[in-house]
Amino acid sequence: MQLLAKIKSWFRPQQNQIEDFEIVENDFSDELENELLVASIADKLVLSEEEQQFAQVKQFVQSDDMGNHQLAAMFMTGLGMQWDDEMFEMVARSAEKMIFWAEQENNESFLRYFTRLIITPSFFGHYNEIGEFAKILPRFKYLKELQWNAKHYWNQHPILNAASELPELQRLFAEGCRMNFLPESISEAPSLEELYLSGNKLTEMPESFNQLIHLRILDLSNNKFTKCPRTICRLKKLNTLRLHENPLRDIEPRMLSQLYKLSDLQVPDLIAKRKLETLKEWLPDVDFDKPYWDFD
Repeated sequence: MQLLAKIKSWFRPQQNQIEDFEIVENDFSDELENELLVASIADKLVLSEEEQQFAQVKQFVQSDDMGNHQLAAMFMTGLGMQWDDEMFEMVARSAEKMIFWAEQENNESFLRYFTRLIITPSFFGHYNEIGEFAKILPRFKYLKELQWNAKHYWNQHPILNAASELPELQRLFAEGCRMNFLPESISEAPSLEELYLSGNKLTEMPESFNQLIHLRILDLSNNKFTKCPRTICRLKKLNTLRLHENPLRDIEPRMLSQLYKLSDLQVPDLIAKRKLETLKEWLPDVDFDKPYWDFD
């Protein structure tokens, strides 16, 4: 009780007084309009005690000084404040802030908010934060989508390893990272449905990749594959496979026919032209009316 009283006293608002406003005569000099103008300014100046407290805490959360975040955590606990969307967005831009708030006690509502997270180049302040953030990433157990937009500026593998532990992760983006291998652990992601790996340097997939039994969309375009990885042909729910912009030497339609639900397929143009009729024969459910199958 003493802590709560002390916190409230720190945030106790000063009495806001409306100064005398000089109304300059113009087209709006009508007495009623002047009164409305003064009332409008007064509404903006006079904040309730709770509003002033919340505004102060919001400034703490916006700050890059982590000492201010410690104050914010104490005040929010003592005053029972709830986050708003803007505060969540402020924190989601920084690994350091995400780490701090993920480690707070009784933070279930904070963790529950994040169903989608985008990691940009500015997300990490220094290299060590990658490992630190990877350790706490599994706590964000409600994440359904994770986008690695930091490209090749930071090492993405620790984050991808941690992502495999997210129980509800459905969509994972790791495009343009210059990865030359995919960590084996990605095969353990229990709910993964969409995986986007375009713009890397991959030449093969992990042997255990077929364990992604829920995978529906796989984008391997613009990589370094010289042949279609056999392990992906055991993904029985896969309906979209993108292999274009790879130096594929050939493709085996019979092998692809094991993908019983495949309806959307993209392969390099040269192979597509050469194998079109055979592909149609082995893959009757693929939509060959898509624009990228039109060579006229």
